Amino acid sequence: MLHPALLLLAPALAAEPACPAATTAADFATAAQAGEAAFAAIDMEALAASKDKAAAALACLGEPVAVKQAASFHRLLAMDGFAHHDFTAALAEFHAARRLEPGYAIPADVAPAGHPLVSLYEAALQAGEGDLEPVQASSGGWILVDGVRGAARPNKISVILQRFDAVGKIEASTFLRAGEPLPAWAVPPKAVSRTGLRAGLLAGTGGAAAASAVLYGLALGAHDEFWDLENPAADADLPAIAERANTLTYASIGVGVVAVGLGTVTVVTW
Repeated sequence: MLHPALLLLAPALAAEPACPAATTAADFATAAQAGEAAFAAIDMEALAASKDKAAAALACLGEPVAVKQAASFHRLLAMDGFAHHDFTAALAEFHAARRLEPGYAIPADVAPAGHPLVSLYEAALQAGEGDLEPVQASSGGWILVDGVRGAARPNKISVILQRFDAVGKIEASTFLRAGEPLPAWAVPPKAVSRTGLRAGLLAGTGGAAAASAVLYGLALGAHDEFWDLENPAADADLPAIAERANTLTYASIGVGVVAVGLGTVTVVTW
């Protein structure tokens, strides 16, 4: 079940409304940092407004998010969860922040030493994050996971995903909640099954062996044509026939070596 902070955040990110203009990473970071100041002032209305503003900026980002900016956003969600007394969700969001920026300390003017928020933040370093799921762009380009290119997605904590095309133009930004399936544009790499690998090796071995046999047959034909005494070829044609016979012989040997190599790999990997 989503905690209140994420339930409130969900509509802003799930609807993905048309953006009037692209936002900057600085816009996103400023909104997230304002939430920390609101928590320090015990201004829950301002905290909620900061969260909504950061969510709106995230959905319309026109540039990549930096790791520290992603960490700041996770801390904002953690503080919002804490304010709603959802300490489990706050712990998870703090863990998401600490794995990105482990050396960050909550300022004393936000929460002094011994404050329950600080205790939760310290405990979050050892919290679980689930299995790591590799992600890749579905059709070229690359993906940032919480500002890190090529990183895996921990499936038990939330992450920010951003997709870029092959030339670095941003195509999408989204907030992925814990346990939520990857978007269509961030499919995991396809694994090659052992059965499929065996089938491919067998097909390759058989094809190479067949090609080698055909080439050898053609080489024998050229050889017989060169030495045919009953229907001898013209003397002027003999050099070309000899060259063809030699070329076909060498090609047959080369393809045969490939067939043997593929056969060996097939046996070893069976």
